Formats: sequence, C-alpha cells, structure tokens
Amino acid sequence: MSCKINGTLHEFNYHVNANDKPATDTVHFVVIGGWEKPDMVTGFGIDMQIDKGAKEGTYVSNSAPGLLLAGKYYIQQMKDGKIVGTTIFNGGDLDGSSFTMTITSLTKWGVKGTFSGKLRLLAGDEYLTVTDGKFSAPYN
Repeated sequence: MSCKINGTLHEFNYHVNANDKPATDTVHFVVIGGWEKPDMVTGFGIDMQIDKGAKEGTYVSNSAPGLLLAGKYYIQQMKDGKIVGTTIFNGGDLDGSSFTMTITSLTKWGVKGTFSGKLRLLAGDEYLTVTDGKFSAPYN
C-alpha cells in the first residue's frame, strides 16, 4: 500500500491486510490497512461499508445511500514505549474532506485498487492531500 501525502511518497507495507475473507458471495465490508514501519507508529487505513455489496468499480465518499467510505492516516505519539495519543486525518467522513477508492480486483485472495482524497485533521482544520494511492491486500 502506498500513496503521496502532500506530494511526498509514503509506503505502508508492514502488516498490510484486508478484512476477514467474506462468508458469503456478497462483500459488504472492505477494510484495508498497513503500517509505514515495523514500529507501527504511522499507518493508513481504508474502511468501506456498502449495503448492496462491493464490486470492481469506483466509489466516492458520501455519493450514494448505503455507502460509507473513509480513508485514515494516523500518527501515534509514543512515550516510554507506550502510546499516549494518536493524530488522525480522516477523508470522507468529516466536513470538508473527501475520499475516492477504485477496486480493480476483488477475488477470493483479497482486494486491489487505487485511492485518493482530501483528509482533514480529526480535531482541527489542517488538511492533507492524498494522491497516487494504490493497494494490494490479502484477506486475513
């Protein structure tokens, strides 16, 4: 999983995975996540829930009833080896933000695709632009 955040390339290739393998042929949840380094301080995740079932195609946050889609970039603050806080930028589920995901492959192995968006700081008015995102994640 990789993307550019404000023009700088970030790779989230540690512990990349998707949700558990669907129990039925209809996929209602697509969840993808990965960490930038083994220390698991910075990561990126994508969460999609869709009533009528996911298929290969493009999804835009807040564009259809029954669709919830968000991208999240998070940075954990550490002190003495413990997490003491997390800074979260959300795209798609906060006012002024947006998120787009294209599923290019949805198979029994997992999910592949691309993404982009405008992420907003969860507790503030700071924004990040995400471009050139791509992922390839096996099911757990």
